Amino acid sequence: MKLAPLQLADYFLTDLTLQANPGFDPEKPMDDCIEFLHVTPHVAQVKDLAEKGSEWLVSLEIAQKTPAGQNLPYAFSLRIQGTVSASPHLSGTTLQRAIHANGPAMLFGAAREIIRAATGSGPWPAVIIPSTNFFSGLPLLESPASPHEKKAAPVKKTAAKRAPTRKPKNP
Repeated sequence: MKLAPLQLADYFLTDLTLQANPGFDPEKPMDDCIEFLHVTPHVAQVKDLAEKGSEWLVSLEIAQKTPAGQNLPYAFSLRIQGTVSASPHLSGTTLQRAIHANGPAMLFGAAREIIRAATGSGPWPAVIIPSTNFFSGLPLLESPASPHEKKAAPVKKTAAKRAPTRKPKNP
């Protein structure tokens, strides 16, 4: 087994609120929660450990309100924090992208399970929040060409020759 360059060293809840919606009708289809579900990540470097890498505090807030007239079983909010350590070979833009995308994603998995477990103890079916992507909004990495990589020769565009089409023989 090879360790990943980012490690979630510890995580804990700082806030969890859950309210069952008394107006939820399990006989009707559940409304789409996407527009009412808000996920907010926060990332801050805690320590630069020189040869050992760096340590980051990552937090995540997940909240879903149940507006009047919406058929959603629960309203909830959760705050979770974690400590992520980064390998020393990650630095610069690569480190920033890795921490800002993968740090919250690591916590999201734990938070998703906490929400499922908490709502599963309520009067309505358990809620499994949809997956999300923490890459949006991050600058793209430009990967420099490796000295071992050869540049591909330019492809010449030529007209493709078609094989003659054969007409099927009539029996």
